[in-house]
Amino acid sequence: MEQETVKLFFINKKVLFPHCTTNVRLSRSAFSDNLKKGDRLIVYPTRNIFDIILIKWRVATFAEILEIESGKLKINLHLKGLSRVRVKKIKGIHEASYEIIKSDNGSSDQELLKELRKKAQELVFLINVQESDRLIELMNFLFELNQITDFIANYFVLDYKLRIELLNSTDIKKRSTRLLVKLNQLIKKME
Repeated sequence: MEQETVKLFFINKKVLFPHCTTNVRLSRSAFSDNLKKGDRLIVYPTRNIFDIILIKWRVATFAEILEIESGKLKINLHLKGLSRVRVKKIKGIHEASYEIIKSDNGSSDQELLKELRKKAQELVFLINVQESDRLIELMNFLFELNQITDFIANYFVLDYKLRIELLNSTDIKKRSTRLLVKLNQLIKKME
């Protein structure tokens, strides 16, 4: 069975979670010059050379380009994460075949979903920023544990190492529990 090969981009100091969006700035190259809106690619966060060496044991994000803006030296991409993937084979340095990681959406654990939403809303009230109402409204549209854990990790977790750890966590219960601990720590600091 032949697997689809897509472009692979390594990013530093950013993590793109499924169900979330982010802006990524890339240097212009032969591989980035022909990107266009609607293209799908793999985005892989790196901290050091070991992340690149261990790519087949780590998780990346399959993403779609929502917007693209080309400059003289850089290309700005607005990406939306679609799903967690595992790189199966690398072709060159900018192409890879992948396998989508199937995960339980956690819909059976409504209590955990409610607790995560409640803690995240509590943190938003404590922070009280201009976007607070928008964040709370967005959270009310998330009905799956996978969606809300990725949303919380994207908007509330600033520690880059922890963000990568959460992306690599494919067990929804462990990821949810880890986020609850982190939210409780943040709330305690704010009070």
